[in-house]
Amino acid sequence: MRWIYWAMGSAMLAAAGCDDAATPAMDAAATDLGVDVPALTDLGVDGGTPDAPDASAFRPGPYGLGPRELAGPFTVSTQDGPWVFEEHFTGEDSYVFVVVNASSYSTTLLAGSVGALLEQSPRNVHYFFLPANGATQLAALRGRVDEDLAALGDDDRAHWSARLHFVTDDLATATSWLGQLYRARRATTNMVPRYESVQWAVDRFQRIREVGQLGRLAASGLRLELPLLANEAKYYNFEYAREQDLAAHPATTVTLLDRATVVDSVDIDATLPDRAAMAGFDTLEVDLRTDCLNHRDGDCGAWDYLSHLWLCAEVAPDADAGASDDAPDAGPALRCDVELARWITSYWREGRWVTDISGVLPLLREGGRQRLRWYASRQFDPRPAPYVASLALRFGNRARPVRPFETRPLFQGGTLNATWGERHPAQRFTVPADARRAELYVLVTGHGSETSQCAEFCNHGHHFVLNGHEHLVDFPEARSPDGCNERVDQGVVPNQHGTWYFGRGGWCPGWDVRPVVIDVTSELRAGAENELTYTATVDNHGLGASAGYGNIVLSSYLVLSR
Repeated sequence: MRWIYWAMGSAMLAAAGCDDAATPAMDAAATDLGVDVPALTDLGVDGGTPDAPDASAFRPGPYGLGPRELAGPFTVSTQDGPWVFEEHFTGEDSYVFVVVNASSYSTTLLAGSVGALLEQSPRNVHYFFLPANGATQLAALRGRVDEDLAALGDDDRAHWSARLHFVTDDLATATSWLGQLYRARRATTNMVPRYESVQWAVDRFQRIREVGQLGRLAASGLRLELPLLANEAKYYNFEYAREQDLAAHPATTVTLLDRATVVDSVDIDATLPDRAAMAGFDTLEVDLRTDCLNHRDGDCGAWDYLSHLWLCAEVAPDADAGASDDAPDAGPALRCDVELARWITSYWREGRWVTDISGVLPLLREGGRQRLRWYASRQFDPRPAPYVASLALRFGNRARPVRPFETRPLFQGGTLNATWGERHPAQRFTVPADARRAELYVLVTGHGSETSQCAEFCNHGHHFVLNGHEHLVDFPEARSPDGCNERVDQGVVPNQHGTWYFGRGGWCPGWDVRPVVIDVTSELRAGAENELTYTATVDNHGLGASAGYGNIVLSSYLVLSR
């Protein structure tokens, strides 16, 4: 497990990152934006349209040169003849561009196997290799690629031969839109310089995109791996499918934040549909986007931190707090300790996550005015970096056979050590006779590095036993060096600028923490007392008496539906 010990080493502090075992006790300096949004809108793509955009036709502009702006038309000369972007664009493919020059970055990256890159790539991507500043390396690269193609079967060789483009136009002098883009990227200096001048992409919506870290952090620096380039196209496919799904399932959407600048937390005064309307919903999704300034890698937070959406309750000020009689009335305070959703922020890259949190619908059943808090740890190093956050709740009805009507809190987390069991005694309860379904609904992640990089990098197990029937929630992927890299097609932000690729105990940097939902309907005793016990283990072993295993952030509920 040498990679685990190295990953947390201080030598990687500026580039790798850490996690933050945040608790419900929030910063008292939280900013209240006074957001009150009775209007119901749909964020759509980039916050603009309620329907999935038609990506099949080449869009007429206006075109730009910055990330997320619309890519313009261009024609390039290649070793196989001219290639016209607007003629080939269908909305089915993505396009990835890599500059070939004499730099050590380019030569080292492109010394990797293109065959290995193709093995990892979805089949709907084009790769462009573009010379710049008189580079002469293109011929040698083409020779190696031809050797890789020769090893493929006939169908695969024909497929990829048409999608690997060796451009002969020198980007430094090309007058096309592509040449303008390259020179603009070279002239732009990020607050934290990345690789913007030598790699970029165009996604299936014809938008210019950043390409992230194509390697793994090692003691000697960044160990480049060309196959990681395939992650960008995988992620564009994930985004495309998500937009189609959102358009196929219209929702009543309450916008909580719209590109709000948030330092670490924000209190939101939201207006939800009324109680009668809330009773008609069977689905709740939360839609969070954290953007970088100017959409550039390195212009947002550097670290993989816990982020939460909390439901708050107003509580009267403490009469014993010592305030003087002539002090102004502070009004009710907020207690924000009911967790609705959880995420982990990414290393220096932006992301968006749409998460089904239908199990907590009953916590909002009163509708109307609700107080919420979105929290993410204050970013730092090498300079302060605010979040550019957009957040919405999507209430829908997908004609599910049952609808949740009650959500009961169960067990919470804390320090994982030998006292865990005594801090989590058995719970006994009855349920209404008309409940048609019962589910355990669990949000759990491990953080800290007290023992063998646990609980971030260990398989902590959570054993729920209802009336003698055991259910285990565990994370064997926490021991995998590729556990998060393998989840890009499930929404993990790819190629982040840190040790994002390692598997972890219930989470990945740049991903939503999705609830684990376990159907326990058949195990409940209707009209009688039920008993639920809960214990935790590490690598299927009990907790040592003298060991600490980091921190478990746990919110668990019993969700009843009818």
